[in-house]
Amino acid sequence: MENRAGFWIRFVALIIDSLILGVIQFIISMLFVGLDDPEAGTMVTSVISLVLTIVYFVWFQAKNNGQTFGKKLTGIRVANVDGSRVSMGMMALRELIGKMISTLILFIGYLMAAGKSKRALHDYIAKTIVIRAE
Repeated sequence: MENRAGFWIRFVALIIDSLILGVIQFIISMLFVGLDDPEAGTMVTSVISLVLTIVYFVWFQAKNNGQTFGKKLTGIRVANVDGSRVSMGMMALRELIGKMISTLILFIGYLMAAGKSKRALHDYIAKTIVIRAE
């Protein structure tokens, strides 16, 4: 079996990514606080945050050999089960549909990464693994 990344290292990478996105989203929200219509500012901020999150986890990861900044710092990456690079479509399936399902079932999909195969539900859905980067 490849040198698969377990639950805790993946969790640390997610925390790093969440902090990075949180800071960026906070800065963006501060830019729209002074709008005359607070509801419009909230809506604009929410849409920008959603697009930023999708771009970060789907496009950036697909173009950056399966790595976000958090994964790069922890030395892990997302790959196809054969170790090859994940396509944009499969990364979108993993990050958008797969993680939504993993979350909706009370995060049990994420906890599956603590098992013997070290694959979360979203990894099974998109036929991916998370491995130590070389």
